[in-house]
Amino acid sequence: MATTRWHRVAKKSATFLGIGAAATVASGVAIGAWTQFERRWPTLREYSVAVDLPVGCDKLTILHVSDPHFFRGQGWLIDFMRDLATLDFDLIVSTGDNLGSKNGLPLAIEAYDPLLEYPGVFVLGSNDYYSPRYKPWSSYLHKKRSKAPSRTEPDLPWLDLVNRWTAAGWIDLSNQVEVFEIPTATGPQRIGSIGVDDPHIHRDHVPDTPDNWNDRDIVRIGVTHAPYQRILNEFVSLGTHAIFAGHTHGGQLCVPGYGALVTNCDLPREYASGMHTWGFGGLSASLHVSAGLGTSLFSPVRFACRPEASLVTLTQRR
Repeated sequence: MATTRWHRVAKKSATFLGIGAAATVASGVAIGAWTQFERRWPTLREYSVAVDLPVGCDKLTILHVSDPHFFRGQGWLIDFMRDLATLDFDLIVSTGDNLGSKNGLPLAIEAYDPLLEYPGVFVLGSNDYYSPRYKPWSSYLHKKRSKAPSRTEPDLPWLDLVNRWTAAGWIDLSNQVEVFEIPTATGPQRIGSIGVDDPHIHRDHVPDTPDNWNDRDIVRIGVTHAPYQRILNEFVSLGTHAIFAGHTHGGQLCVPGYGALVTNCDLPREYASGMHTWGFGGLSASLHVSAGLGTSLFSPVRFACRPEASLVTLTQRR
């Protein structure tokens, strides 16, 4: 009898195990389907942050675009980016990783062309130079430091993109500094912009600033693809009002209520995306880190981290 009862319990337990396994599989399928949906569900974030703008400058609105990683099959992303050109802003900042494959250039051109009507500055990321290679997502859970690329000859058409943008008047800030003037709703505004090539692969060099960098009528911004702390500290030391960065994808796969697990650089995970204040040496600057618009060709998923572009309005501190 004991044996008989044991068999009955075992069969009942096996039934429960079967239900549990089915539920686990169903949950996995649902999560997988959601990650595919979410990566095609871009949104526009809007931030307003008070800073010590120059006298006479009440506000400056910047459209920040980052990390589209263009490869075939992203018509939805092209449409979203082209629609951004209908927004009201003064300057566009692009922080790199525009190309996601060797066939990504035509898509990037189509997506960005309407935005070229606006004043713009940009830097590049490693994926503008080098095509992606497969690696398991779990490798991103290890602590990341910037590193020299294993490849030294770029295999993506980054220069074609740069030439197109600079011909349209956009400023390449890769290890460069520029002071220029843009039209705004309240009149002309001088912008001091400083940028670096991608720190993640050691292409960065913070340039010397010109004599007029600290003129009192200039809004100063720093631009980098990867927000490594050494670069953020340099930009803060130079008196920037705001810093713009990408690279992190906002963590890409996040835990609801907890946030990003990784940033793929030495930036603390709580800074993985959004608007923050970064302090160094007694000074500080507003920092916007974009969660980006795309993903790698080999990890086309997002969870609790929608693709995004952002409108950041700098307002006069009262």
